[in-house]
This record gives sequence, structure tokens and C-alpha cells, in this order.
Amino acid sequence: MPPATRWRRARSALLHPQSRAAEPGGSRQSGRLVAAPRLFVDVEFAEQEPLTLNAERSHYLCRVLRLRADAAVSVFNGDGSAWSARIEQADSRSCRLMIYSRQLAEAAPLCRLHLAQALLKRERQDYVLQKATELGATDIWLLQTERTEARVRPDRMASRLEHWRGVLQSACEQCGRLRPPALHVPTTLEELWPGFEDVSCYILQPGAPILTGPAAPADTALIIGPEGGFSELELRIAAAHGAIAAGIGELVLRADTAPQAALTIVRHGWRWAAP
Repeated sequence: MPPATRWRRARSALLHPQSRAAEPGGSRQSGRLVAAPRLFVDVEFAEQEPLTLNAERSHYLCRVLRLRADAAVSVFNGDGSAWSARIEQADSRSCRLMIYSRQLAEAAPLCRLHLAQALLKRERQDYVLQKATELGATDIWLLQTERTEARVRPDRMASRLEHWRGVLQSACEQCGRLRPPALHVPTTLEELWPGFEDVSCYILQPGAPILTGPAAPADTALIIGPEGGFSELELRIAAAHGAIAAGIGELVLRADTAPQAALTIVRHGWRWAAP
């Protein structure tokens, strides 16, 4: 096998599935073309109308995914619908698409699955947001607790929120969700409860009874602290508001591992039915 062919095959095995779909001429699996790459675009779509992407989205399609003119794309804006589109002009600074028709519709959630997570430092926070999206969380609340190590200065809050929403949107592109989770502005545990009326709340605590969650999809909140855990005062506040202490085994999990485990337990209990 020529070295160039070996390199292309090795590279294809490492690429993100959407990047593999973007290979020149497309790629095939089991004799069928890989699905068109998904792209989040924060605009309203209309049938048979052109759409010019901004520089960031254009760079992603034309440089990162290496798509060319006439390539198929699936676009969505977070309202629950996906639209078929095709690249008319492949410009990495100003890519132009033609929007054709609505191809998919995702029903609105029947219940809410909240993740309230103590703020983590940069890459670890991004990781939690990504995995929470993949595992079906509908709402993400970032908590500033007594023992939270990560802090966001007020003058940087807007840029951090924009970055975090981008992480959620990118995770939706990867996993196929059409509605990104709602991201709530960082708050304290005391200020959290007004949003959790009539919600089954579970606060993770080492040594507590094993988390099971509701047996069927219902409004549920998973509350997870920082590496040092919640303070005694915060635990008393949570208990006073009806939060149930729950654990996830004998081992102590990192603050960026616990959300995945807790969300997986709840979704498995729901037989992986959509919220």
C-alpha cells in the first residue's frame, strides 16, 4: 500500500465523524454515504433562501471540515428543527449556503433534567458542559459555592457565558441534539431553589444512599459540589429545601466525573427515554 494511502486511512480513523464526512467526495460506511455534517447557526431559516455565514462558521466549514462547493450540510439554530442546506460558495471568510427545507423536528422536552454543578476551571468546566449535553441535561446551573476554586470576574462574565454556550452548541453538533441545554448565569446555592419548585432534587454526598432518581421521566435536579464538597451550611440549606442526599458508590469521584455518573444513572433509570 502506498505511504500516502496509509496516511489517509490512519488520519480518517482519528478524525471526528463530522470531519470524516467532509473528506473530498465524502466517505462511505456499509455502502452508504456518511450523514451530512451538522452546523449550529444562530439565525432564522427560510426555505429556498441563501444564508451567508460569519467568519467563524465559514472557517469551520471550509478549513476545519474542508468542505467544498455543493457539499450537503444540516443546519439548526436550537429551536428543535434541522434544515437541509448545500454550500453554494465555499469561502473560509464568508461561506454562502442555500437553505432547502426542514428535514427534522425534535419535540420539546416533556420534563426538565437539571444539572447544578459547582464552577470548575476552564478545560474541566468545558468537559462537564460537553458531556452533560451528550447525556441529555436540559438545564445547566453553574454554582458559586463556599469551596469553589474557579471564579469569574464580573467584567469577564459575558465572554465566559458566550464561550460556554459555544461549547454546548458544538456538543449538539456532535451528538445530534437540536436543542442545546439552557445555561443559567452562575449563582449561589441559596439562590438556586426558586427555580426548583416541584422538582425532585438530589444532592451528591459521599456515603449517602445510592442515587436512583425517579423511576420514570420527571423534573429532576442533580446538585454536585466542588472538589472539597459542600460546606455544612450549604448541606443544611439543601436539606431545608427538600434535597435528598445521594451517593454514587464507595469511591470519591472528581468533580468533573460525578456529573457524568449521576446523569447516566438517572437516564438509565428512565430507560434512556428522552426528557
